[in-house]
Amino acid sequence: MKEGTMLKQGNAWRYLVLFSVATAIPVWGQVADRPLLGQAEIVANDVYIRSGPSLNHYPVCKLNAGARVTVVAESGEWYELVPPASVISFISGDYVDSSDGRSGVVNGNNVRVRAGSVLPEFAKLKYVVQTKLSKGVEVEILTRDPDGFLRIKPPQGTTVWVNRSFVEMVPVGAAAIEPNTANASNSQAGEMVTETRDDAVEQTLPPPSLDKRAATLREVRDGGLRDELKRLDALASAELAKTVAERQLDPVIAKYRSLANQDGDEFSKRYAEARIAQLSGMAKVVRAVRTMRRLSDAADSKRREYLEARATIGSKLPPVPTELDAQGELRTSALYPVGTLPRRYRLVDTSGPADRTIGYVEIPVDSNIDVDRFLGSYVGIRATAKRLQRGGVNPVPIYVAGDIVPLKPSGDDQSSDRRRGP
Repeated sequence: MKEGTMLKQGNAWRYLVLFSVATAIPVWGQVADRPLLGQAEIVANDVYIRSGPSLNHYPVCKLNAGARVTVVAESGEWYELVPPASVISFISGDYVDSSDGRSGVVNGNNVRVRAGSVLPEFAKLKYVVQTKLSKGVEVEILTRDPDGFLRIKPPQGTTVWVNRSFVEMVPVGAAAIEPNTANASNSQAGEMVTETRDDAVEQTLPPPSLDKRAATLREVRDGGLRDELKRLDALASAELAKTVAERQLDPVIAKYRSLANQDGDEFSKRYAEARIAQLSGMAKVVRAVRTMRRLSDAADSKRREYLEARATIGSKLPPVPTELDAQGELRTSALYPVGTLPRRYRLVDTSGPADRTIGYVEIPVDSNIDVDRFLGSYVGIRATAKRLQRGGVNPVPIYVAGDIVPLKPSGDDQSSDRRRGP
């Protein structure tokens, strides 16, 4: 990358995939039997090791000057690394069988492994998929999180990333690689991370030698304008910590603009311009979300009016057979796609102000039930067995269907043809 390369501003609607049920999740950091480029050394303190090749990918750990890393490949301004010793990965506990809580075996195919972070401020992020495991693969379990995900040691083939500006390749024949655990840092100093996934913010520090790199890094840290950048980054981070609809990014963008308009510090000017482009795209998403929320609120208001008017007609729910174990609207589930095993569908209560999942309906492999004709309809379930799905915050009942009975709901539009996932 030539010096001075700026932020590549993408289409703001690409950010909107964060809110789409049909989001396609990219797989970063997957490598299989590729030759290594060699060993490298970190040349600065508090350097973020990231889940993907851009500043938009969240950090997984920090390393300090002197730490050795193994480089697999390079992409633009980024080196792809074998995960350092402190790095962790996440996998859903539903897809791992374990008898001792320390080792486990994957019980499904194409099970996603996600990049985890040991840094407290990024510990909840796990949207970057590193690889997919097949049934029978063994994993080393570190601990189980309250949300049902397991923290595991990164499986073979997963990788992480670091910006080349903070790394110096070690000549062939240099000392063997040193453990990284002593250089890992959980401090909060360093780069700012946003929630965007796709548009890369590339750094403008391409020194050709170690001496020039050190001089450039010292220059970046000095100056009053740099302190103002840190203050604005803190303001932006505070806004990004809010829900999307609550974010007020325009005032922050205006403050960055004042730095972008000055000519006394080229780095601060370019950095501010990059932040403006990045936050402007996110501000468009905020406005789009607010518009969708207004439309949704208006639709809900009309729906309530309709239901209130319909209730005056006096329609009554016909008697429900007492032998039914559960009843509700049957829908597909994004957690259990059609055509995969187990065959599970959501049973939803639509009688309240918001739809609520009652449980999952499991169709046995040898069942003759034609599920398609019941999807989107209000039904009763006669279960041959009932158990609880564990691993999440709240256990969810699973009804093994022996029979599905069509019913007529009362007082609302539960018989609509909606087929939404969770």
